[in-house]
Amino acid sequence: MLQPGSPMPPLTALDAHGAPFSLAAGKRRVLYFFPKSDTPACTMEACSFRDNLALLGERGAEVVGVSPDPGAVQSAFARKYGLPFTLLPDTDGAIAQAFGTAIEQQWAGKTFASVARATFLIDADGIIRAVWENVDPRVHVQEVVAALSALDSEASNQDLQERLQEARRIAGSAMVSPFATASVGKQAEARLEALRRAEGHADETHGAVTHGAEAHGAGAHDAAPAGPVDAGQVQGVLDMLRPYMQADGGDVELVGIDAGIVKVRLQGACGTCPSSTVTLKLGLEAQLKQRVPGVRGVEAVF
Repeated sequence: MLQPGSPMPPLTALDAHGAPFSLAAGKRRVLYFFPKSDTPACTMEACSFRDNLALLGERGAEVVGVSPDPGAVQSAFARKYGLPFTLLPDTDGAIAQAFGTAIEQQWAGKTFASVARATFLIDADGIIRAVWENVDPRVHVQEVVAALSALDSEASNQDLQERLQEARRIAGSAMVSPFATASVGKQAEARLEALRRAEGHADETHGAVTHGAEAHGAGAHDAAPAGPVDAGQVQGVLDMLRPYMQADGGDVELVGIDAGIVKVRLQGACGTCPSSTVTLKLGLEAQLKQRVPGVRGVEAVF
């Protein structure tokens, strides 16, 4: 007999009404084998599945019964007891052989083919997840419902574990940010000094030497005149960069735009902390110049 973990044999058969039925992956199934229609134990089991069909359906399971009876016998059995699920006549024993439930019984000195009373719980991937042998029809449906509920819990737990693993992966990886050097004071000071030297060199070529932060208007920004700056585009870039700043406990607010100079208020930076302020300002400036036409520079206000 097939055991949990085994793949379900893909089979195609005719149901009790002669309609084709495909036993394939795609949905959960409770496939139960019973020896003979309209006998006491088989009737008790079938009616128990009938009465609990809603519970099984809530857990995504389809019930399918298999017996060696001809289709006409199964059909009469289903009508008599109002069985709303599929019954498959396995007169040649092919389904029983595939699942390992085929047995031989003796009666009145004669040997005849039959099936063991057994049930297989099959998941949507076509994998057998539970097997019951020597079924007690009085309590069997409760066992099946409990097993289906356990599968749901298992699936939820697996989904949770996958989410936790992804969260750990993200938390353990370095954040790629335009402000990656914001916390490195020495690098920030070096960038500030390089900027001042570059600005001073550019001003000398025009006959006037200024020194970055000491000059008001020119020096800290490009000297070339610029056209109107689209405030909406500027805000869009700031909104794009905001999550990176918030990840480090900061934020940015657009204060205004004056002659191509974007004025921003930087939270998490202050005038008494030049390394933090300058590094954040340079990161914003680089992104804005790259993405918004007409931007000449960024000025941090407090």
